[in-house]
Amino acid sequence: MNDQRKSKKQLIEELISLRQQLAKWNAAPTPSCPHRSMDEPQRSSALPLTPHTCLWEGEFKSLVENSPDAIIRFDKDLRFLYANKVALKVMGIPLASCLGKTVSELKLPRKYYKLWKTQVETIFTTKQQAKFEAEFTISKEHHFYYHARLVPEFCPDGSVVSVLCTLRNIDEFKKTELELRASEFRNHKLLSSLPDFLFYLTNEGVYLDYHVTNPNLLYKPHNSRIGKHLTEVLPAKQAQQFISEIKRAIKSGKMESIEYQLPINDTICSMEARIMTYDKNSVLVIVRDITELKHLRQELTRLDQLNLVGEMAATIGHEVRNPMTSVRGFLQFLSYKEECHNFKNYFQLMMEELDRANSIISDFLSLAKNKQVKLEIQNLNTIIKTIAPLLQSNAIISNKSLHLDLNPIPDLPLDSKEIRQLLLNLVNNALDAMPPHRNITIKSFMEKGQVILAVQDEGTGIPPELIEKLGTPFLTTKEKGTGLGLAVCYRIVARHKAIIEIDTCSHGTTFFIKFNQ
Repeated sequence: MNDQRKSKKQLIEELISLRQQLAKWNAAPTPSCPHRSMDEPQRSSALPLTPHTCLWEGEFKSLVENSPDAIIRFDKDLRFLYANKVALKVMGIPLASCLGKTVSELKLPRKYYKLWKTQVETIFTTKQQAKFEAEFTISKEHHFYYHARLVPEFCPDGSVVSVLCTLRNIDEFKKTELELRASEFRNHKLLSSLPDFLFYLTNEGVYLDYHVTNPNLLYKPHNSRIGKHLTEVLPAKQAQQFISEIKRAIKSGKMESIEYQLPINDTICSMEARIMTYDKNSVLVIVRDITELKHLRQELTRLDQLNLVGEMAATIGHEVRNPMTSVRGFLQFLSYKEECHNFKNYFQLMMEELDRANSIISDFLSLAKNKQVKLEIQNLNTIIKTIAPLLQSNAIISNKSLHLDLNPIPDLPLDSKEIRQLLLNLVNNALDAMPPHRNITIKSFMEKGQVILAVQDEGTGIPPELIEKLGTPFLTTKEKGTGLGLAVCYRIVARHKAIIEIDTCSHGTTFFIKFNQ
């Protein structure tokens, strides 16, 4: 207990001593430091004593002189009242040339004078300390960034007598900051160039962060995701797919992937997601729109099938056609014999079937990949007008009508026979898809530098499940169809280096064939 009382007593004595020292400091012209005797010789880099000059003693002076920071004192006119060794070294100005001079008198660059004048005047006006960062240039080869802190020093009457400035070299910090910003900029550019979406989720499926290049491909607006669960953002089926694959990725420690579809902007988009663990509590999900990729894969599969059928047709077509031609010739010869007159209808039926078989073989041969095309510079409108009477007669026979809407278009390298076959197949399909008293329209026009041929019907549209399969050999909804008509169309279009696009709904279907100039 005695030791405890003695300790408390010592603390009280030390507190009284500290209060006495503080009272002496408050009695000095500036409270920042103790007053020095007027008779004491000047030993620091300060001005000769003035009524508001602060003279430093002992450890405090040693601390300031040996500080790694530049320390300067200014009066209201921006006159140097004090500068420590670091400040003088940085400015490259001798002590005798510095003290008592204003910043403008030292002929420092005007931008520094304006900056510091504004800052110091603000301190005298507001009586509040301030901070700022700036760059100081000594020469073209040597410049650095510094952080400045300005503190007002007061007289006993409360007025500001001077401003004490501490300047710290932050060049290394600034360089690191600039490098970090440059790295962030590069990373941002890199992420912005990626077609993928990046999602950062908890292991339970809650959104923590994300990066989206094209917000239009999101199922829901991107500003409503953070903090929400997958089930709140995606349809139930797709959300459950994600949750299952997240669990699998966490368990296996490997990247897992899923494919799914989402209705976005009235279009069914195919998406691929790759899921990998990020840390023990979260996963990273990379999502890519693969709608176009899947379309290309389907197109490649369809073309492979066309090639296979075409190669088969090229191999056996002529061998089958020759005997069929002979059989048809003899049937036609016998049909004219008087003794065979009673069987003429049978002969006619057999010849029609042979003609139908020959037509199918011709379609097969049209699928051949290496079929020669004779491309000549000509106008698409001319070919349409040439075949229009035949198309018109087919329409009239089925109690339907055909209209032409042809606009001025440039000439193209075309094979007229193949284009006529293309038009005949498309129009016949349109006639088969429409009830009586409906119209077919053939259009030609320019759009985005391409020549467009459009065949539009007023049928009931194509079922969604068949859209992606169109052009596949033997795919047909007709009772007596071969499934080769559209396949031939796709092959003809491919040989002309054009593309087919389809727009279909319950009110009709339009086939767009787009030719590059």
